[in-house]
Amino acid sequence: MNGKLYLIPTPIAEGSFGHFFPAFNAEIINQIDYYIVEELRTARRFLRYAGIQKRIDELQFFELNEHTQGVELNEYLQPCLEGYNVGLMSEAGVPCVADPGNLAVAKAHQLGIEVVPLIGPSSLILALMGSGLNGQNFTFHGYLPVEQYDREKKLKYLESIVIKTGQTQIFIETPYRNRRMAASICSVCQPATRLCIAAGLTSENALLKTQSVSKWNKYFEDEHNLLDKRPCIFLIGR
Repeated sequence: MNGKLYLIPTPIAEGSFGHFFPAFNAEIINQIDYYIVEELRTARRFLRYAGIQKRIDELQFFELNEHTQGVELNEYLQPCLEGYNVGLMSEAGVPCVADPGNLAVAKAHQLGIEVVPLIGPSSLILALMGSGLNGQNFTFHGYLPVEQYDREKKLKYLESIVIKTGQTQIFIETPYRNRRMAASICSVCQPATRLCIAAGLTSENALLKTQSVSKWNKYFEDEHNLLDKRPCIFLIGR
């Protein structure tokens, strides 16, 4: 009988561990000896924080990123075919969303291995929930283009979808490009378009704010450091 591939959520910010890691998840990690992870150091730290009872040095870790080959995935999932459970973790939040873990999950389905997603925090869904924007119809785009011309062209296109269909458009950015992204949105989007910015969700200093682009323009004049040093989620809608 095959083992299972468990998709294990990890923290998205510093905070109370019990708020986002159910007791059932803690039971599961103590049944697993093999882990597929994005970054070894982060995975080890998380398991210690989660209170795993097994010795970390006795566990086996496989590193997964966008360069991982199919032959490696077969090796990573071999324990499942031998009857052992395997855990899959991303750097933060739920696996496989804005994360290369989907490669392992796709391979698991091909091999007939049962995939079990566990409950945990997703920054994208939490941001959408708290935005007040359309949660019935939305699209996640990952990162937008880095170059200003291409980025602003993309933003105009996404806004046109919002205007035509009401569909919420969601995208993310790295901390050092947050200000440029905000400036581009305020430059090219219509004043009435609503923009939600979310960062540090589940932490004590979380940011979750939705208002019109025209109001964000004034807000940024007073809050120069609002977007510094943390990844942000941007949502535009009507």
